[in-house]
Amino acid sequence: MAGTGHLVRAAAGDLVEVSGRRVGDPGRRGEIVKVLGTPERPHLLVRWEDGHETILYPGETTRIRARSRPRRRKTSNPKPAGAADELVDLLREAEIEFEVLPHRRTLSAVSEARALGVLAQTVAKTLVVRDEAGCIRAVVPATSRLDLAELADAVGAREVSLLTESDLISAYPEFELGAVPPFGGPTGDRVVIDRSLAVTDHVIVEAGVHDTSLRLRTEDVLSITDARVADIGK
Repeated sequence: MAGTGHLVRAAAGDLVEVSGRRVGDPGRRGEIVKVLGTPERPHLLVRWEDGHETILYPGETTRIRARSRPRRRKTSNPKPAGAADELVDLLREAEIEFEVLPHRRTLSAVSEARALGVLAQTVAKTLVVRDEAGCIRAVVPATSRLDLAELADAVGAREVSLLTESDLISAYPEFELGAVPPFGGPTGDRVVIDRSLAVTDHVIVEAGVHDTSLRLRTEDVLSITDARVADIGK
């Protein structure tokens, strides 16, 4: 992992900075509450400037600044649970920088955004549809509906239809119903991401369960899913 040697020296109370990759993006800053994992594969419990705490799996844009007087605070140690474990392993193997965001249990992407205290436009929901060639994961903002006609046009299908609940349970047993993420689980699914999400810097997706989300760079989602970008939201 890029920067791992630098992160081995991180300690509670140090400052963490995640720089932006776009001109004018100030990045994010927070305080390390606890260093987790192993020295070879560390990850960090971080309290960000907005007061939220997340688990950060650092990447090449992560920088640590030591404090001369670390402030140690007692806090809980949120961990990804159940289906989220597979996704965490997948992203770590790909050496992708991401955060785990535990939150109260929610059953919609808009409620997920409220629970996390973020704009709903930054939270993605994944809907699974089927055409004659197989399953497609369609990713749109929480505030949008999926346009099936546009999706069919984007993948060159005559027609697409949403999977039923029983179909979802059968096809994605590792994920909770309604919490299928854009990646992980069965291989071979095609992924189409709405253009309004594709132009954002970061995106939040469910982690296969309804009480944990993942925040990562949109460009990494596009890369790891080999997604097609199209105007599929309305």
